[in-house]
Order: sequence, then structure tokens, then C-alpha cells
Amino acid sequence: MNRRYRWLSASLAATLCLALPGASALAQDQGTTVVPKSAPKKPRATATGTVPAEGEASGEGGANALRPAQDIPPIEPDKAPPPPPVEAEAPAGEIDNAEADAGAGWEAAVEESGPRPLIGAEREQAIARVNQYFNEMDSLQGTFRQIDSDNKVATGRFYVKRPGKLRFDYAPPSPLKIVSDGAFLAIEDSDLKTIEKYPLKSTPFRLLLADDVNLGRDANVLGVSRGKDEVAIQLQDRKGGTGGAIKLVFETAPEFQLSEWVITDAQGLTTQVTLDDLAPGRKVAADFFKSKQQPFNPYR
Repeated sequence: MNRRYRWLSASLAATLCLALPGASALAQDQGTTVVPKSAPKKPRATATGTVPAEGEASGEGGANALRPAQDIPPIEPDKAPPPPPVEAEAPAGEIDNAEADAGAGWEAAVEESGPRPLIGAEREQAIARVNQYFNEMDSLQGTFRQIDSDNKVATGRFYVKRPGKLRFDYAPPSPLKIVSDGAFLAIEDSDLKTIEKYPLKSTPFRLLLADDVNLGRDANVLGVSRGKDEVAIQLQDRKGGTGGAIKLVFETAPEFQLSEWVITDAQGLTTQVTLDDLAPGRKVAADFFKSKQQPFNPYR
């Protein structure tokens, strides 16, 4: 369980084909200051300009209290001031475009502000949809692009066959290949000529390759959020003891499918993996998901 295994629980859990987050801050009570009536108040900025300070031109002893108006003509005794203009009302049934545009603008602003956390029934429905996605998956393959915490990029192809089987072929110059036969997961290094094996049930892969995927039962769901055309769910394994967390991001249009994940390991290091060219898995040889015990070409 060395550094390579930590990479397994983070970066490799990422390379599994397997976006919605929010927390509110508590406001602090700042107290209330009572201002004596005699204390002068500063001008206040408003949407239409600056309101004079209280007592200034208000008849309360300010410098302008006795200053006559300069530009306002006197009102003649026999003439009342003209009434204010009355705006014409819109005809019945006519839509107020100003109000409609304001509502549309508000919805657009909310959508562009980023993913929103899901709670209650929306949260449960999103988790159920993710469970359904994995449980309906028989096999899958595609390409991946991985960026680790040091901004190193690796690419390759992956293959998944549920339950329990997967394979990741890293493109050169990476010497790695990862294979799971359903019982053990092996990390093969062609440069070092080594093969390290771990029980699949002790890795994060068990959550997503199980015969019956139930994230609400087998994982701690740390958060669910929804953004434009995507749903994200952040998980932590309850039983694996690997630490860290995985965030899975799913596209919702044109169809619901896994598009990206971000792994955070127990040390706080992150690995991001983006998927592309997803398609149903092809038929493969019987030993395709078995680890080799001899030198091999890691990119097949």
C-alpha cells in the first residue's frame, strides 16, 4: 500500500469508465449601533444619486435651512400646481415586455452562475439515475485523457465489462497498464517489469463495477449538483478504507453518460480524467482482462 496504491485509489479510480455542490456560509451577528438623534449622518448613495445628509437643507438648523429656493418659481394663489403626468396603461391582454425580459434575464443569470446543489427529491432522483446508468451498462470502451496533480498528461484507451472487469492501456511513453479480472486488480509496469496486484474489493473500483451498483447504500454521498446539461456527484467509499473522494460528472444531453471525473486522494492530491469516443465494448479474447506474467506491450 505504497505510493503506487495511493495512485490507484485516486488516479486509477479516475481511469474507470464508470457534474451538482454548494455550502452556505453562516452570517455573523455584527451587533447594532444606536446613533443619537443629534449625530450628523453622512450622505447615502442610491440608484438615482446621493441623498443629502440629514439636517442639510431639511429645516433642522443646517446651513441651507433658511436659503430660499433659487430656481423654483412661486406658486400663484389662484393656480394649483399641474398634476404629474400619468403613464398610459398597456391594453388588456398585452404582455409587459419589460417584466418578461427581466424574468428571462434572471433565469439566464442563475443558469450561468454554475452548478446548483440538489437536495430532497431532486438529489435522490439524481443518485437513482447514476445507479441506473451503471447497472444498465454491460460493456463500454473509449479513450481517456488524464491530468495528475503535477499537471502531467497521459492518454490511452479503456475497456470495461461488468461486473468487475476493466482494462486501461496507457499510450507511450507511459509504461503502465491496469487490468482487473473481477477478483484482483493488477498494475503492470513494462519498464520495471513488475506486476502489483490488489483485491478488487479493497479498491474504489468496487463501487462502480459491482453486480448491483447502489451508491446510496455503499458510499457516502458528499454532494450532488446540477449545471447546464450536466449532473455531478461526489462520493466517498464507506468500506474500502482508501480515503479521499471521487467526483463523477455526467452529461445529460443528448444522452446521459459519464464524461469526466476528479479524484482527490487521502493526501489531497487530485487527478482529472476526461472521457471521449464512448461506445459499447467490443468482443474480446478470454484472457483480455487477465494480467500477463511476462513482458508485454502496454499499448495494444
